Amino acid sequence: MTYHLDTARAMIDARLRDAEQHRVARALRLKNRAERTSRQARRALTSLSA
Repeated sequence: MTYHLDTARAMIDARLRDAEQHRVARALRLKNRAERTSRQARRALTSLSA
């Protein structure tokens, strides 16, 4: 029984680590998109006021 519990815990730990890596990657993509959009908006406002 201990073997099965250890195996299940190892699988759950691996899935949690994998999910965390996906969350970090998604957060970085969203941050980059927001920064890119912000730069585009600033350029658009600059060109309008010039």
